[in-house]
This record gives sequence, C-alpha cells and structure tokens, in this order.
Amino acid sequence: MELITALSYGSIPVMLLAASAGLAHAYNRLRASHQRIERDKRALMEVLEGSNDALFVVNFVNGRIYQANQKAADLLGYSRNELASRTIFDIHPKEYLQLSSTRIADAWEQKGLIYSDIPLITSTGRSIPVESSTRVTSYDGRPAVILFARDITERIALEHQLAEKTALVNQQNANLLGSIRYAQRIQRAVLPELSELQEFFPGSFVLFRPRDIVSGDMHWFAEREGRVVVVAGDCTGHGVPGALLTLIGASIFQEIVHEQGITAPAKLLDQARTAMAFTLAGNDQDQRSLDGMNAAVLSIDRKAMKLSYAGGFAPLWLLREGVIHEFKGDRMPIGHMDQGERPFQQDEIDLLSGDRLFIFSDGLQDQFGGPHGKRLRSSGLKAWLEETAALDIEEQGQAVSDRFRMWKGREDQVDDVLLIGIAV
Repeated sequence: MELITALSYGSIPVMLLAASAGLAHAYNRLRASHQRIERDKRALMEVLEGSNDALFVVNFVNGRIYQANQKAADLLGYSRNELASRTIFDIHPKEYLQLSSTRIADAWEQKGLIYSDIPLITSTGRSIPVESSTRVTSYDGRPAVILFARDITERIALEHQLAEKTALVNQQNANLLGSIRYAQRIQRAVLPELSELQEFFPGSFVLFRPRDIVSGDMHWFAEREGRVVVVAGDCTGHGVPGALLTLIGASIFQEIVHEQGITAPAKLLDQARTAMAFTLAGNDQDQRSLDGMNAAVLSIDRKAMKLSYAGGFAPLWLLREGVIHEFKGDRMPIGHMDQGERPFQQDEIDLLSGDRLFIFSDGLQDQFGGPHGKRLRSSGLKAWLEETAALDIEEQGQAVSDRFRMWKGREDQVDDVLLIGIAV
C-alpha cells in the first residue's frame, strides 16, 4: 500500500510536465494559426488597396460584405463603412437575388468564376453593368469569396455602337450585293447564250468563269451575210468596272456588225477602237482613257470554209491534227494608244474539216496553281488542248474546265476566265 501511494505521488510531476507540453504545443499551433490569419489578412488588404477594380470580400455563408475597397465605394456611391454593413445581395437587383446566390455557390465549388450577367446597384438605385470575377479565400479564418467587379458601361456602349455600325455595313453590303446581282442579270441578258453559237457551230463550247459575280471578259456572236462573227474580249479590270466595259463593248460590236454591216475582223477592230476611245472620253474628247479591251475576232464563212482573224493582244489558236498553230494578231489594244494608231492586220485562213479554233482571255494562263503554285502560262494551256484533242469538242471543254479547277486547287482565282472553242 505504501509503495502504491508513493508511486502515485511520484507520477504527478510527470503528468504536469506532459500537460504543460501539450498546452505549449496547442498554444504554438494557435499562435501560428493566428499569425497565418493575420498574414493572409494583410495580404488581402494589400490586394484591396492596390486593385484597380471594385473589390468586395464576402462571407460565403450569409453574403455579408467583410471589406470593400475605395474603388467599390466610389463606384456604388457608399462609404466603405456603409458597404461593410451590407450584404452582397443588397447591391444586386432584387430580380437577380437567386442568380446571385447561385453564382456565389458556383464560385465556391469551382474555386473561382467569371461572369457578366449580374449588374450592381448604386446608392441612388442606378444599375451598373459589371464584369465580375471571383476567387475563394478565407477572412478571419472563415470561408469567404473575393469579388472583383469592373464597370463595363463604356465597353457595352462601344459594343452597341460597333453592332450598329456592323449592321449598317452589313446592310450596305447587302444593298451593294443586290446591285451587283442585278448587274449580273443585265450582263447575262446582253451577252449571248452558248445556244446562239451552237446554232452556227453545234460543236462548240464557252468556258466562262468570272472571278467575281460579274465579269470583265465578254463573248459575242452574230451572223451577217453568210459570215459568223465570234468575239472574245478581255476588258480592263474585272468585277463591276470590267463588266461595264463589256456592256459598252457588246453595244459597239452590235452597232458595227448589224448597223454598219462590217464583218471583216480588222476593220471591225479599227471601228471598235475608235468607238471605244470616243465613248470612254465622254464629253471631254481631249481626255485620254487607258481603259479598253483586248479582243480576238473571227469571221467565218462556213460554206467556203474560210476564216478571217484579227486580234489586239489576243491570239487565235488553230488545233489541226492534234497540233496547235498560233496566230498572234497585233500588239495593240482596242482603246486609246499614246504611240499613235495604225490599222489592225488580218489573217486569212483556209479551214479543213476537223479543225478547232480557240480564242480566249488571259485568265487561264495567268492562274497560279499546280504542285508548285506557279502560273499555268500559254504553254500549259496549249498542252491541255493538245492532250484532249481526241475528245469531242464539248468533252474537251469540260476536260479543260476540270483541269483548271484541279490546277487552281485552293488558290484564289486571279482573273476572269474565258475560252471559246469551235469545231469546224
């Protein structure tokens, strides 16, 4: 009994030492926790004071605003103390309360969130659109959310202005596109259909691919006194300006062939050059326009198998027995010439059954494409026509069209394309 009592009394100092050590450890942990909270609080205050945005520290549970910076007070028209006596729901419109609660909960779950669908309410009741971002933190050891709010009133006003201007530009573009579509209908109505050429030459094709909606290339056919006149024209420019010149050109050819009765290609081009220069000069005949066209003109006597050709920067290719023979024409345009005008020259050609005639603009040869992204050039187009010479003329036209599409690939079309093929 005495031994047991002695042991009991002897263990008291040991127990006191253990208790003291436990208390010291708990105190140190509490002090470290308190210091950590204070450090976090100081860091948070630095963020509050240094932020360029309105900033609120909000209790996650009840929405109470722990702290707000001066930017927030200035934005909403409160003092910082007044904001600290309110909840986040007091500065959101009533109709947004449910959404506000949802956003706070989402921010906590996702450890942060960005949204711009909840405005803030000022002390005077004015609604301010803001872009809000949140992040999760703690304040005095309690769960909290930091809300950054940036006034986007000016941005929204600019977006509205941009939207209005964009709508205006879109409407103007739609009106312009409508006008161009109407111009396309006019151009189609003025330029003849392939069927008109096939009335004279059943074996024929027209490959016509405008770069834009309307084209600066033109084809024109007519029959006069037993001769069929075929024109391939390449007007200055493309798109609407080029298309306007095609209408002028078609009108000029109509006048020369049907009213003046001229079917000789050289004489026709002489007259067309004079008329084009006169028309483009307008009221000021001293004005010299550089606009005009390059053109190849064929005049074919089907019964006599005779062909007359003249060209201005536009050759004739005659495909005979699988080989192309080139007639170059003159190196001068249908329009004003600064170096003086001279008559166009004319080639007279005896045709053979099976001959094929090709006149064209330069859109095919100038197209970039192929495996190396280079121009097709005249040599490439000649090769296509010679390689497809065994096909029917319509099939040959389709083959050239297919090859052009494959050659171009993803390259932009650089110019209007026109190729007229006629089997004699």
